[in-house]
Amino acid sequence: MLIGTKYLITSLLKCKSCGLLHRHPKDSKEFLKKFYQKDYQVDVQMMTDLPSDNQIEKLKSHNFSELRDYLPIIKALINKPDIRMVDYGCSWGYNVFKLKQDGVDVTGFELSVPRARFGEEKLGIIIATQEKDIRKDNDLIYSSHVIEHLYAIQDFITLSRQKLKDDGIFMAFCPNGSVEYRKRDPDTYKVTWGSLHPNYLDIEFASNMFKKNPYLLLTSDWPYNLEKLEKWDGRSQYIDEDRDGYELLIVAKPNVEI
Repeated sequence: MLIGTKYLITSLLKCKSCGLLHRHPKDSKEFLKKFYQKDYQVDVQMMTDLPSDNQIEKLKSHNFSELRDYLPIIKALINKPDIRMVDYGCSWGYNVFKLKQDGVDVTGFELSVPRARFGEEKLGIIIATQEKDIRKDNDLIYSSHVIEHLYAIQDFITLSRQKLKDDGIFMAFCPNGSVEYRKRDPDTYKVTWGSLHPNYLDIEFASNMFKKNPYLLLTSDWPYNLEKLEKWDGRSQYIDEDRDGYELLIVAKPNVEI
């Protein structure tokens, strides 16, 4: 089903089966793997730029305080002192370092080998570059604005099932493709999908993706309401009534069936 068009040849389509919003034409898996090695650049904080040694020392001195603090969200969902997790799509590992400094047992995964090696060298962290090397038995597989770039989202879910504990949590932050946000801000909605974002996930797709599992779906312009996260029992399916936030947060337990 056609949702929108731009640049004459580019379309946003919605799959009538699974509900996924996706760009057409679609890039090949081989193209994306090559693209994200070195070519991918975004002008958002320090996501893809590699800072100098002096800049890194300054960032480390205040534990990357410029970045979002994901720890309160993680602790609202996982009430234990020894959280074991993986940051999937961690770039050069700034959030891995930040969480590690806060006491989390965290490693990273990054497709771009140059960025991964840079992070390991400069930050003293562990970043796998092949999915087979991601460790198992994690409490949490977390990704921030990664899932909308993936060639096959279902492969990521399958991988998470393999790398999580039986009661482990899948967590993904991504742009909100839901119709409520499109109505609220149609101009930004149209800008958000395109060349860098081949997928545009919405609440319908997320609920279908985890239809047999417990899930919590929230949207927000940041920050998130921690009370809503704390109240989730980890066994039910909950979709928040506020669906027009800029960002979608998908939380699920893919190894638990209801």
